Amino acid sequence: MRRLSLSLTGIVAAWLLLDLWRLWTPSLITLFGRAAETPPEIMGLFALAVMTVPLIVAACLPHSGPRLAAWLVAAAFAVRIVLRMNTTGGDVQLYGSSLGVILTVTALCVCAGSLGRALVPSVFLGVAASAGTHAMLGGFGAVWRSDGWDIALLIVQAVLVGAALSGALRPLPMDCSPVAARTGVLLFPMLLIVLLALSDVGRASTIDAVWGPSVVVLGAGAAAVVALLPAPRRRPWGAAVLFAGSVALSLLPETTAAAAAGGLTPWALIAFAVGPAAASRLLLFAGPGRSARRTALAAGAGAVLWTALFFAYYAGYDLGYRADAVLVATCVLMAAWVLAYRPGGPVGDAQTRASEQRMDDSGARAVAGVAVATVVATGLAAIAPAVTIPAVPANAEAGDGLTVAAYNLRMGYGENGTFDPIGVAEQIRASGARVVLLSEVDRGWLLNGGQDQLAILSRMLGMQAVFGPAGDQIWGDAILTDLPLSDVSKTRYPMFDALTGAGITAATVTWHDRPVRILATHLQPDGNETDATVRQAQLFSDALAAGDGAVIGGGDLNTTRGSDAWRALLASGAQDAFADASDQPEIDHLLASGLAAENAEVVDSPLSDHPMIVATFR
Repeated sequence: MRRLSLSLTGIVAAWLLLDLWRLWTPSLITLFGRAAETPPEIMGLFALAVMTVPLIVAACLPHSGPRLAAWLVAAAFAVRIVLRMNTTGGDVQLYGSSLGVILTVTALCVCAGSLGRALVPSVFLGVAASAGTHAMLGGFGAVWRSDGWDIALLIVQAVLVGAALSGALRPLPMDCSPVAARTGVLLFPMLLIVLLALSDVGRASTIDAVWGPSVVVLGAGAAAVVALLPAPRRRPWGAAVLFAGSVALSLLPETTAAAAAGGLTPWALIAFAVGPAAASRLLLFAGPGRSARRTALAAGAGAVLWTALFFAYYAGYDLGYRADAVLVATCVLMAAWVLAYRPGGPVGDAQTRASEQRMDDSGARAVAGVAVATVVATGLAAIAPAVTIPAVPANAEAGDGLTVAAYNLRMGYGENGTFDPIGVAEQIRASGARVVLLSEVDRGWLLNGGQDQLAILSRMLGMQAVFGPAGDQIWGDAILTDLPLSDVSKTRYPMFDALTGAGITAATVTWHDRPVRILATHLQPDGNETDATVRQAQLFSDALAAGDGAVIGGGDLNTTRGSDAWRALLASGAQDAFADASDQPEIDHLLASGLAAENAEVVDSPLSDHPMIVATFR
């Protein structure tokens, strides 16, 4: 009977890869892509080159084994340490994270050819470790931190890497056949879908800041437990339906308008709970493969498919097709391909598969250990963020006026490509703003690292949050305030010819017993600030004019003074808060009616490619 065991090499490789993806993917956008200055096809070719290197390495290796995988993981961890020491982002971050991704993807390709039955549970336990630690840190990932929490995690990973190197010196069991090539091909695309839709702490926190991430951790741990169970004897129809259905449930439903801070519907919690386990069962069905080299090559080809699927998904937001529908269709095709599998391979496969239907003591202990760890991690995910997310106190008492700021956050990334929510929170505090209008708020796009930027800032500032989906359910505009809040509404603009979705996020705050209507938007240009921008500006102008009493609106309006869109905005009767200011912003604006603006200021900062603009109203 085969002994079923987990592989530390596989666990740490998956965990490190997910950490490095959180660093690498936003670096593609902010550093290589330079906020859309670089043609997207060039950026895609660079990403494709990075993810193709492991396939080339696998093709050149005469033999691959766990010892090589362990050394690749150790090298990737060394890169991770260098990235931790780099505080300035830039090229070191871009090319260092690229190297780290190459090393960890190559390590997992080698693992696919050498770990056999331990591959799938090891990888999903790495996913669970990543989700659990990310949730415990409140979504403020370790790769962006420079405090005791990230050091503690690095120490844990260092111990695991050392243990993996030590364990790799022991010989594998004689019956440790590689997984099937089909499992190798599906490994990285399946990981991508799980990360995008089913195990994303940022996405889950848009439902509830406590229960959402906890359910994600529980679901990721359940996937590791299920992967440790005997492989399915018959075609896993139930897993196929649950996998595709969970992805559809997570991506397709629109947010409920009544939820002030929410982005996804509560139904997505079901997807987070059961979807990852269904994915792990699908990967198990193919059983053993023919040769280690063939499976390693198949995994390398899957890494190339990862890149194609990654960009096919996010390109939908620029090209106008339903990106979420593309991902759901991909899930259906993947499930169908698994169900169409006919077991084959060496003569001993039938006996090997039969032995996998029984679990020995080592397998039972692994199941029990992972189950207990999952329960503990789920509990910690619920309570730890209250400790791990630092509070940023106010610098001074607020004055008599109502200070309002508008800030395009660039998904939280500064000009050097680093994610610095503490710096953003401190800048907001220094302005004295009681109301903040935010543009380009990202609440869990893997492309931008998978952080719920709004939840992090809300915790740091102790402010209530209102979120308005625009590009999709987790990307849009927001309002932060410490004032009493009511009458929340969210309205999407028609698409017109703009590249990315846009809308109006609105709420009423009570200031000195007086209601003030707040409107936040991010007008999306169609390339030349003509038709699409003007029509969006007209809709925002109508919303400004419709408010009774005091109204303040603004954000990144992508509009210059004197343009047709600017004239459409002023037609509302609202006044430019910076009309008399010596320093005027270019395309970010604050407009108000029923209140007089004073002390308008443009605050330049490297924390975004936009300045923060601030004005006090009386």
